[in-house]
Amino acid sequence: MNDGFRRLLVLLAVFCFAFFVVFVVRKIQGGDSLMDILPSSASENGFESHQHTLRNKPSMNLKDVEVLAAINAESAALVRAVVPSVVSIDTTGIRRERIRDLYGRTWVQPRAVQGQGSGVIVTEEGHVLTNHHVIQGTPRIRLTMHDGSIHSARVIGTDPAVDIAVLKIDSKGPFIPLKFGESSKIEVGNTVFAIGSPFGLGTSVTEGKISAKKRPFSDSQVDLLQTSAAINPGNSGGPLINILGEIVGINSRIYSTNRDSPSFQGIGFAIPSNAAFKTMKDILDRGRPVRGFLGMAMEDLDPMTRKEFGYNERAGARVTAIVPNSPAMQAGLKKDDIVIRYQGKKIPSMRRLIFLIQQSKVGADVAIDIWRAGVKHNLTATIGEMEDFNNETLETEEDKVQKRLNTQAVLRAIGIVVSNSTKLDSSTRRYGVVITRVNPDSNLRGKLLMGDIIHAINGVRVTTAEDFLTRLAASASVQNTELIIQRGKSTLHITISPVREE
Repeated sequence: MNDGFRRLLVLLAVFCFAFFVVFVVRKIQGGDSLMDILPSSASENGFESHQHTLRNKPSMNLKDVEVLAAINAESAALVRAVVPSVVSIDTTGIRRERIRDLYGRTWVQPRAVQGQGSGVIVTEEGHVLTNHHVIQGTPRIRLTMHDGSIHSARVIGTDPAVDIAVLKIDSKGPFIPLKFGESSKIEVGNTVFAIGSPFGLGTSVTEGKISAKKRPFSDSQVDLLQTSAAINPGNSGGPLINILGEIVGINSRIYSTNRDSPSFQGIGFAIPSNAAFKTMKDILDRGRPVRGFLGMAMEDLDPMTRKEFGYNERAGARVTAIVPNSPAMQAGLKKDDIVIRYQGKKIPSMRRLIFLIQQSKVGADVAIDIWRAGVKHNLTATIGEMEDFNNETLETEEDKVQKRLNTQAVLRAIGIVVSNSTKLDSSTRRYGVVITRVNPDSNLRGKLLMGDIIHAINGVRVTTAEDFLTRLAASASVQNTELIIQRGKSTLHITISPVREE
């Protein structure tokens, strides 16, 4: 190799080295690392693998979170123990809807409907507790167990006023039931778990707190528990359990600002286990719910009433009428008495007193403290049964009613026409009958309007027009009759005076 060619190679090498040095310096000044500059291995598709270093220790030492670890383990154990007793409910039925065309013609059109909810097994024989609104009007019921097995079930009995239904699994047991807890002992702030099948997705568990107790609703005979545990459509009928895995409530409804598509917003409600258990026992023992009865019409106290009677205390409910031959009359209660206490409990409202009476055991003696004309009295009444008294009234009063006004005459004198309501408020689960006409000569014209939905009569929930008219005719012929109606977003209490012979 001659000297000239050697010098050329040296100069070329020096130039390449200088170029590389300048290139590296500029890259480093631009923020790149040396590893970014050096060539790396690449896959066949051109992707270059990245160096990565993972952390091999948790953020906290287990000894520092022993309580949380124990809570996690206990929560998982609790859920494993209770979910085998929770079932998913699918229903199929026919709903008859009234259709009206542009010319005013109406006809009834049947429509197949499907529903979905949840339930909880409460006996080894396979009795299942759920909501009345889950299975209402749906003769075919299918239960899906936690293990995936499918069973048919039949309805043993329901109580629309409490929104409870009792089913019986057709398959042979034994089944795994859950125990009832004492809902009266639960406290605001206690941890609870809601279990059910929201949106038909299968068994789901949500955790929350008891947010409030004794939440009243006009269409419910019982005050409900409020919970922050997530409850969505499909959770209805599932259990609300405490940390011992006991049923403290039956999930019933949610609060939602979107009535067309309701969903969880942090406020759910459950029927207290004590009320659900009593209803279930009545249905299993007698085939129907049993409610205590005294036989008196009442109203809440307002400032004008307090001033008129010279009564200055806040607690109490005024007696406005006494049903003839009723337990209230036999106990010595009179019109214009103010009931202050019932079994030693203060009476904050008429509704609370009705609840206490209806939840009392039939045949039991109860202590009633009243205020009458400035003097307090202590009375004792024996609880009767509402259904028995209604039947007795219909039988023994029939001749008297026929002499004064027969059933049709009573209804004509009242002057309203109702029909079954097909509307359902999905956020509150309200059923009832709808007023389709108020006669021009009706005494209730102006008080009741077409389109009003009647939810209850004398505190008893109604779901069919026939049931409502029967109760209305029997009640209005002998006593003041209270209707609970929904008008738009408002709930009103309307009292009908007894219908007198003209």
